[in-house]
Amino acid sequence: MAKRIFYFSLITLVCACLWFYGCASMTNNETAIAPRVSCYIRTWPIPEAAQKGGSPYWNAGMIKGEYLTDIIISFALLDKNDVSLPYIPELRPLEDIPMFTNIWDEIASLKEKYPHLKVNVSVGGFGADGFSDMANDSNLRKSFIANVCKWLEGYNLDGIDIDWEYPVGPEWGQEIKSRPADKQNYITLLRDLRNALDELGIKTGKRYGLSTAVPASGWFPKANDIKAAAGIVDSLKLMSYDYYGGWSATTGHHTNLSNNPHDPAWGGWSTEQALDEYLWAGVPPEKIMLGVGFYGHAWQGVTAGDYEDTPGLYQPYKSVPKSQPFDEGSISWTEVKKFLQPGSGYKRYWDDIAKAPYIYNGDIWISYTDQQQIKLLTDFVKEKKLGGVFVWEYGHDMEAELMKVLAENAQ
Repeated sequence: MAKRIFYFSLITLVCACLWFYGCASMTNNETAIAPRVSCYIRTWPIPEAAQKGGSPYWNAGMIKGEYLTDIIISFALLDKNDVSLPYIPELRPLEDIPMFTNIWDEIASLKEKYPHLKVNVSVGGFGADGFSDMANDSNLRKSFIANVCKWLEGYNLDGIDIDWEYPVGPEWGQEIKSRPADKQNYITLLRDLRNALDELGIKTGKRYGLSTAVPASGWFPKANDIKAAAGIVDSLKLMSYDYYGGWSATTGHHTNLSNNPHDPAWGGWSTEQALDEYLWAGVPPEKIMLGVGFYGHAWQGVTAGDYEDTPGLYQPYKSVPKSQPFDEGSISWTEVKKFLQPGSGYKRYWDDIAKAPYIYNGDIWISYTDQQQIKLLTDFVKEKKLGGVFVWEYGHDMEAELMKVLAENAQ
């Protein structure tokens, strides 16, 4: 009897230890993956100032994966001759630069260095065509999904991001081909993908992620069945940036958290407003990941205007700067931070109503994202109980200065 009690006690102790270890492991795992911090990373050349070893492309050693839960390789496109075939343009012959032939080796090295890191691939991007025809044809759709699954299994990837911009576009039109049936075809594509990923997971023993990028707009949730999409995917990546740019009539914040009532563009827009549109459409907050842009937009020929505290804001301009370090009016954080140094001629301003920074030298006006705004954005994500944050994109901050702030404040 005593021996039986002893063995029973021993078994109980072992089970308790295993239970405690399991709970501790679960807690550590939850800490590692929630809230999520994802980042897109380009397949085309990174900025010249960040290049190393004679290659125009990134390598695994440049990526600080300790700040991320997910990284998203961007972009694969759909072949115009066979829209069921995804391909990475930089893996095909290029005129001016060498191909990124070792991209899969770099991805493998990245996964080896950071076992926790989920590496996904994004198909699409702004102006990327072919989705409407592919999703509208059951055979093409099936073939596309099969090709995606081959990539995931063959290259040991962890998921796919569908960046279809857009299934049903705005009333004023869009660059890519679309048809009214795309509203349902979008959902069918996502559902068929989810089913195929689950089947592949049974074979490989892992669960594959599925996300979709969506605009921070009011028209998209009304034109598309976003609630149904949210019920299928792991996350909607809300692209909460590019509110203003070279297409705008005046200067303005391109990623402001709140609305400024002085905004002349249809009463203005903000990340708060964009999020409300998706919540009102029935999307659970935990399914939404908030976008952060590690770059800025610039205008030149900008006068100070009438607002003493925010000179240059909402003012007309003559053009967008195109010469280095600007790229058709856009500029990376790597270059913006140089203008924040003493003697640059620029002064930093903070719009406390819109919760957004900008810099201005009396002629060139630059809207961008910095550490102060990132802290407010991550507080907002936690307050609203969103699924996490994501960044466009790593190439704008190869030293991970903003990324470190984002990751630390997202916890």
